[in-house]
This record gives sequence, structure tokens and C-alpha cells, in this order.
Amino acid sequence: MAREKHHHFNIRLLRTGRTATTAFGPSFVPGELRALEERPWAGIEGASLYIGQIYNKPPNWTDFLRPQSPDLPADLFASGAGAVLFVPSGENVFAICFGHAHIALNDDAFVRQFGLKVTLNSVPRGQLRSLDTATPDAVTVQKRVQTSKDSDLQVFGVDMYRDLARVAAGTPRDKDFAQFVAGKDALKIICKNGPTEVQQLCDRILIMYNKDVYKKDFAWVDRMQIVIEKDLISQLDIKLFDAIGELRNGNHADLHMSPPEIVDYTEGNQIHYNGFGSKGANFQSLSIEDYVSELERCNFGGEVIDLKDKHYINAKKDNEEKFNEKWRVYDCFIYEASLGAEENLKHYILFAGTWYLVEADFKKEVDDAFDAIEKVTIIGATTCRNEQLLIADLVANRPTLLKLDQEKINPKGVRYGNLEPCDFFSQNRDFIHLKDGHSSGSISHLWSQGVVSAEAFVSDHDFKVKLRRKVKGISDAMATGFAFEDLLPRATQKPVRGDYKVVYGIMRKPYKDGTLGIPFFSKVSLQAAVQRIEEFGIPVAIELIQKPAFDAAV
Repeated sequence: MAREKHHHFNIRLLRTGRTATTAFGPSFVPGELRALEERPWAGIEGASLYIGQIYNKPPNWTDFLRPQSPDLPADLFASGAGAVLFVPSGENVFAICFGHAHIALNDDAFVRQFGLKVTLNSVPRGQLRSLDTATPDAVTVQKRVQTSKDSDLQVFGVDMYRDLARVAAGTPRDKDFAQFVAGKDALKIICKNGPTEVQQLCDRILIMYNKDVYKKDFAWVDRMQIVIEKDLISQLDIKLFDAIGELRNGNHADLHMSPPEIVDYTEGNQIHYNGFGSKGANFQSLSIEDYVSELERCNFGGEVIDLKDKHYINAKKDNEEKFNEKWRVYDCFIYEASLGAEENLKHYILFAGTWYLVEADFKKEVDDAFDAIEKVTIIGATTCRNEQLLIADLVANRPTLLKLDQEKINPKGVRYGNLEPCDFFSQNRDFIHLKDGHSSGSISHLWSQGVVSAEAFVSDHDFKVKLRRKVKGISDAMATGFAFEDLLPRATQKPVRGDYKVVYGIMRKPYKDGTLGIPFFSKVSLQAAVQRIEEFGIPVAIELIQKPAFDAAV
């Protein structure tokens, strides 16, 4: 008996009001030079097929070969064909993509997280095969965990407090629905439906999309609710555009960039910022500084709608023929904004081209946890513009603090661990870790430094001995007049953990109202660090160090 054939589909759901003719990118819109050819699709009223050549060009490597072998064949092409089948289902329209068709589509025409929701509704927590998560921050961490067989959610190491679900894959509970599904914005599905059954397939997918079964096992994904109201998105986009304006004027804004999906950097990447006359200048990684400098170089004078619709990032690996990766610049922004006042104040996050409303209870939980951390004033407000200048100033003027910045200690059994105990050790037994919170680095990296140092201090005998020896050597060399080493346990002693404190000192410019704070996701990531350090029996405190609101001339 012949084995029943399974088909692989890549399916997207059009937004309400969008049609096949408005689903393509500018170059592929019907009537344009690169538009795909429209064909009929028999058996489904209202269905239409668009098919054609998405790109067709000679391979780049022929330029290397031709000088020494000028008679190369003229018909060598690196080409990509594609097709899109639009299928109505009730009042909705699905787009089934084949080949390289995704390059021709306008991502904004389709429902965000459609594929993810269908996957989480159809796959139970014990039958996951792959899960992508992201932890947004100044340095966004994106992670993919894949298992060799269907596994429980617990295996994937999800931090339900910090992580956003991005892509999921697994085996549906109902094999009649599909054999396998994976989803982000698009849904990849393996099922038995043939060419005459695609409308039935779309109908089943729509029913699955409209369920809320996912809330039983994946309720944590709702801590961030997608904003769909157009007027609200417009208000938030204005705040984003204002932040870009601040950067263009040389001021500060908590705005960062990250690829909207996991990217393979192992073979190198080339990146172009396109859509505003930049002429394809080459960059190697995403950077808000590079993007802003390109806006300035090209004298961009448009509005936020121009940025959203026309500004793109094209990327490719060095060994690829074509810039196959294409992201909207807007999809690469990470930005936090608030709207409203007092009890009506709401907090929003822009990530991967989507505005998220932070669930009120989650926001309160995070803020309450941050507020509960002890706040101290050891360093105080500073006129220093960055961390390096602050460290130099403290060395020159604060004899009660011993500089350990750039002093490395190898933990037990490690030759090149180069662990930095802290930036300063105080006469009150504070391990002070400093960070310029307005630099391009992640504040979250500071949290992990404190955890690693504290763990080594309480559990690694060699580290403890080497730390005391190093502190004595620095103290003696600087003739501080104070025996800092006496504040640390001797080789035969265990540290009295409650006598010490981990202090995180973050340099921040004041907000417009004069207050100091840190980004929401930095508060989120702080919680795990505080919990871990307190498990060691060491208290934790925070000092927000006010730095100048505007950088003085160098």
C-alpha cells in the first residue's frame, strides 16, 4: 500500500482590510516591473495565484573566476522563483507561500504572531520540539533550544519572568490537524491536504488560531500584550521618532537595535541601511549609532511613516550571492515608552516591529521588586561623563574606596578565568560594581558580574585567598593608610556573608522630570541576580548615580 503523501506549507494570515493586491512589497505590487503574474486557481471562489521570478542574477563568484577564465558560460544564474496562493476563509484571507515568495511580500500586511499562536494552541507543553525566546535589553539575548524528540516545556529552560516567546515547534495533539507545526508570524505545517483541499486546511487553521487553549500551559506569553489599535501605535511611534531625533541632535535616548530573529554570524555578515539614499554603505552589525549617522549623512528629512514603510536593512553572509535577509529598520528597534499619567500610566515595549503593552500586574510586580531593593548613596551625583572618568575621579578623591577595576583573579582550576572581583571595595565591605547605564553595553551584564563575583567569594577558597593577597598588595602599593585586607577573611576563615554587600552602581542621566531610573527590562533581569546573590547570604543594594544630563565638550 502506497504511503500517504504529506505536504509542507508556509502560511500567513492577512490583516483585516488587506487583499492580495496590497500584500506585496513596493517592487512587487501589481503593475510594477517585478510584479508576479496573476493566475487563476480552480475550485475556490475568490482564490488567486501569483507566480514568477523573485530574483535572477549571475553568481557573485563569477567575478573572481572570469579574469582567468574569460569564456565562462553566459547563462549562469543564481535565481529564485516563488509563488503565493491567496485563499479566502470566511472573512479572512490566507497566503500560502512557495519558494522565495516571502521576499516579495510586505510583512506589515500580515498578522503578527499568527503562526506562534496556532502552534501554542495545537501543541501541548509535553510535545514541544523547538522553542526560540528573546530577552529584550540593551543587548538582546535570543536563544533557540531544540530537542531530539518531543519534550516538556521545562526542558527548554524558559525564564517565564523575562523571556518573550518568538518561535515554537512541535507535534500537535490532534494528528488530523497536522503532523507537525512551527510558527512565528508565518505558520509552517506538515499535513495530508492536497491541492484540492487547501481551503479546508485554511478553515481548520483559522479555527485553531481563534482558540485560547495556549493559556493553560503558555499563559506567560501574555505578560506582553500586542498593541493593535492604530491610533495608539501612532502615538507610540511619535515617541520613537522623537527618540531618534534626540540621537540625531547628539543627545541621549534609550533606543537600541537588534535583529528581529536569530542570525548566524559565524561566517560574517554584510549589512546595508537602505531606503533613504544611503547607496549601500557596508556595515558588519546592527547599531543605532550607525543608523543615525547614516540618517545624518543622507540628510534624511522624512517622517516616522517614511521610516516605517521605506527604511530597510538588507543582510547577507559573506559567502552568499544575494542579500536574502531583509528586515524593516522599524522591526529592529528596541524601545520603551509610557503613555498616560498616574493611575492611567501604561508601559509599552517596541520589539521586533511590534508594540507590546506590559501587563499591569507584571509591571507592578517588577517595580515593587525593584523598589524593595535597598538604595544607597556611596558615590553620589557626579560631573563625570562616563564610567572611565568616574573611576579615575574616585581613585584620586576617595581613599575609602580601593580600586579593583581591571584586577583579574583566576578561580580554582581555571588558568584564564580573569574574574574581576568588583570595581571598588569599600571600607564598609561593599563590593561595588559600576556601569555607565547610558553606554551601548547592557546593564544586565553588570548583574551577572555581581553574581559571578559573589559566588566565587563564598564558595571558592582559592579565589578568596587570592583576593585578600591582591587587596593587600594594592593597598600597600598605594599607601592608603588603611589595611583593606583586614576586612577580608584569612585563608583559614570563612567569610561572614552578612558582613558584606554587593552594590550595583549605575550611572544614569536624569529623566525630563529630574528623576533617575533604569529601563524596565533591566529591572526584570535584575530580579534573578538579586535572588541568586541573596541565596549566597549576601545583601544587595543599588545606587543610581546621576551623571550630567548633557555631555560637556571634551
